[in-house]
Amino acid sequence: MAIDLNSMAMFTKVVEYKSFTEASRRTGIPVSTISRRIALLEKSLDVRLLERSTRKLRLTELGHEYYEHCCRAMQELETANLVIHDRQTEVSGLLRISVPPSLEKCLVIPLVIRFQALYPKARIRIWITNQKMNLVEDNIDLAMRVGGLEDSSLIARKLIEYRHILVASPRYLKSAGVPKHPLELEKHRLICFNDWYGDSIWRFAKGNKKEKLDVNETLSINDFIGAQYAAEADLGITELPSIICHHALQEQRLVEVLPDWHFSPLSEFKIKLYFVYPSNRNLSRLVKLFKDYCVDQAENILNKTD
Repeated sequence: MAIDLNSMAMFTKVVEYKSFTEASRRTGIPVSTISRRIALLEKSLDVRLLERSTRKLRLTELGHEYYEHCCRAMQELETANLVIHDRQTEVSGLLRISVPPSLEKCLVIPLVIRFQALYPKARIRIWITNQKMNLVEDNIDLAMRVGGLEDSSLIARKLIEYRHILVASPRYLKSAGVPKHPLELEKHRLICFNDWYGDSIWRFAKGNKKEKLDVNETLSINDFIGAQYAAEADLGITELPSIICHHALQEQRLVEVLPDWHFSPLSEFKIKLYFVYPSNRNLSRLVKLFKDYCVDQAENILNKTD
């Protein structure tokens, strides 16, 4: 089935600008042409993408899914063109990004090192914070965030998926024993990620089975890297994002505990890490290159492959 890429592009513009009229004004293409192209697109797909009325334009369920795929396709085409352009033009400038704590060592800095090896004149400023910064007011080009978008004016691009797991050092488990059930954790030294005032509660799921544990922790800390360091020093069992302890598991400095049980509820046990940014219309070439490079290379960084 041959699909006209121009029709796909027009469809994304109509959704982005929320009307045929505004899409026409921004692109310079007559409303009648845009309407006809999208009608032909729907006919070729044999599905309705948009619900139209005199006052409102709404995506259908399939239309919403198709729009996300179209955006990725347009971004890939744009990236392909940029790759050719990069061969002829130096990339330089300042890129400002904000990232959550604990991700700099396992993911962010390795990505930056590789990117700057390709583009040595690119300057990067990293702000490590738990706060959800206002990208426009705080002059931030890209922000790494966990979970869905709260600000509909931003665009999200998924970097990677991961989950939270229980881990401990082999030496600790050899001396204290390996728990077979979540309630057996009560007999162990536990290290918790927690804020200053919160209580520590771990909830687990295994199929239809659920367990809740009020944790009487040996150590509580609001930093995952600190919790990992304590676990590697044989202080006990801790909860960590798999993205952070990935290399420690590979090198067997840590091992997973209760692998058949999952922390619940965590979006069906999977957590998504995104890059969020303003509309693509406002992104500089440096920002686009870095964003697309990170999306492409995040898995390789974790697995230490090229």
